[in-house]
Amino acid sequence: MAKIKRIYAFEIIDSRGRPTIEGKLILDNGQKVETSIPAGTSIGKFEAVELRDADSPRFDGMGVSKAVQFINELIGPKLVGASPLKQFEIDGWLIKADGTKNKSKLGANTILTVSQLITKAAAVDLQVPLFRYINTLYQAITKTPLPIEKLPSPMFNVINGGKHANNNLEFQEFHFIPSSSTTFAKSYEKGVDLFHELKRVLAEKNAFIAIGEEGGYTTNFTANIDALEVVNETIIKKNLKPGLDVFLGLDIAASEFYKNGHYVIRDKPHPLNSDDYIEYIVHLTKNYSILILEDPLSEDEWHSWSKLSQIVSKSMYLVGDDLITTNKERLMRAIKEDACNSIIIKPNQVGSLTETLEVVDLARKNNFTCVVSHRSGDTPDTFLADFAVGVQADFVKFGAPSRGERVVKYNRLLEIEREELTASA
Repeated sequence: MAKIKRIYAFEIIDSRGRPTIEGKLILDNGQKVETSIPAGTSIGKFEAVELRDADSPRFDGMGVSKAVQFINELIGPKLVGASPLKQFEIDGWLIKADGTKNKSKLGANTILTVSQLITKAAAVDLQVPLFRYINTLYQAITKTPLPIEKLPSPMFNVINGGKHANNNLEFQEFHFIPSSSTTFAKSYEKGVDLFHELKRVLAEKNAFIAIGEEGGYTTNFTANIDALEVVNETIIKKNLKPGLDVFLGLDIAASEFYKNGHYVIRDKPHPLNSDDYIEYIVHLTKNYSILILEDPLSEDEWHSWSKLSQIVSKSMYLVGDDLITTNKERLMRAIKEDACNSIIIKPNQVGSLTETLEVVDLARKNNFTCVVSHRSGDTPDTFLADFAVGVQADFVKFGAPSRGERVVKYNRLLEIEREELTASA
C-alpha cells in the first residue's frame, strides 16, 4: 500500500472573506488529495478552539499562519512514510500531541486538516468512494454493521437572521425541509423551487432582498414570526401542504439573545423569563409545521432544555448544537438529562474524524437523530457530504440552494445518489 510522501498546508480565504486552512497530501505513488476547513460565525463556547494568529495585524488577527506552520514544520514531516490507513492511530497521535481538552495548543482546525487528508488519501489509495471508506471506518470504530441504504434529507436555510445577517431577526435560520418520502433529487428540486418562489413572495411584499452568509435571504422583517409566516405562505403558493409535503425548521441560536437570565426578542415587548419563553416557543411549534427545532434555549439552561423536551420531543426533533458542540461529554449529559433527541454534527467543533465518529456512534446508540452541518464560513470542499452518507445521517444542512460553497455539497449528494447508490441498487 502507498505511504505518505508529503503533507503541507497554506492559507486560503473562506466564504466570509476570512482565512482558513487548505491542506494537501501526496502519496509515494503520486496520488494527491486536498481538503479545506470551515469555520463558524455563531460559535458555541464549548467548541474546540480554532488556532488563529490573534496578535497579528494581518487579517484583523484572524490569520491561520501559525496553524499552517504547525502542519508544515511539525506534523507533516513526522507523518512521512506513514500509511494513510492508520486513521485512528494518527488521530490519536494528534490528540495526544495537542494534550489539551479543547485543542487550544494545536487548534481544532490544524488537527482536522490533517485528519481529513488522511481519510481522503486512504480512500484514493483503496480506490473506493470517500463515503464508503468513511462507512468502513465507522463500522470499525463501532463494531456495528451500518449498510448504506439512503441519503440524508436536506434542510434548506432560506432566510438568514441572527449572526448570519444584518437584519432584525434574532432567530438565526429558517428552513424548508421537504418530506423524506422521496429521492434526494426530488427533495433538492423542491427546495430549489421553493427558494425561488420565496424570492417572488418577498418581492411582492416589497421586502428587502439580499443574500446572507449561508445563502438564504436577509430581509427587513420586524419580528421572527413575520419570517415564519412568509416561509409558510411560500409553501402554500407552490400548491404544497405544510406538514405533509414540506416542513419547517428553525435554528434559533438562543444563546445569542439570552441576556441576564431573560430572552430578548422583538416578537415580545418585554424580556421573557425561561418559563414564559418556553411557552412562546411551544406556541410557535403548535401553529407552524415545525419538524426541527435547533438551539431554542441557551447553551447553559439545562433545566429548561429538559422541560421543553418533555413537551415537544415526541412530535419533533429537538436539536442540540451550541448545547452539545459535537462533544462526547456534553452529549452524555444531554442523554442523561433528556435534554433533546437530536444532535448537530460538525467535525470542526471537535477536531478529528475519529472523535466525530465516536460522537455519532454514541448518539445513534441512544436513538438520537443526527444532522450533519456546514459552517457559515465554508469552502468548496465536499467532505461533509460524503461523511453524512458514510455515517447514514438523518439530515444535512448545508445552507440555501445558492452560493457555490453550499450547492457544491448538495450537488455531491446528487452525484452519489445518481452514480453510486442507484448503480449499486
